[in-house]
Amino acid sequence: MNASVADIVNTALDYLGQAPITSMDERSPNAARARRMWAGARDGVLRAHIWKCAQKRVRLARLAARPVFGFDYQYQLPPDFLRLAATEPDDARFSVEGDRIMTDAPELSIAYVARVEDANLFDAALRDCLALKLAAMMAYGATASTSLTQALEAQYRDRLKEAKGADAREGEARAVKGPGRWAAARLG
Repeated sequence: MNASVADIVNTALDYLGQAPITSMDERSPNAARARRMWAGARDGVLRAHIWKCAQKRVRLARLAARPVFGFDYQYQLPPDFLRLAATEPDDARFSVEGDRIMTDAPELSIAYVARVEDANLFDAALRDCLALKLAAMMAYGATASTSLTQALEAQYRDRLKEAKGADAREGEARAVKGPGRWAAARLG
């Protein structure tokens, strides 16, 4: 399905009982509110989970300057970096500090959640979560209702929980083994 940021915003506006927009660039109060809040809502929801549709993997180039203390090496994080998912080597000791990662590993690759700006790349569950989070953020300014704001935030948290579970189940398939020793003994 083709999706746009305006489609997600319109879903949020539907939750609020507000008029839809035709474009993020239009001159309406709803579009102006959405423009102000979109990036924060998007980045917050993307950081809330390691979404498979937003993951990237890169080998980082080591920076010439060494950390002042605590680690041997530092690497520049990608400009679209939002959240670290994994490192290679996977046993590397590290610390994300600002726009850099400090580590003792002389070579470092990472998997991370990236800032995705193309709404077509979001899966359906992520689009739902984005619409609910945006609606919760816009609710008080659009309706002056704290109860609606709280209800939408609760709905967002519930939908996020469901979406995380569905997204996690789409991971690497694992071979099903026979029963463990305890189950085999119990079943005879």
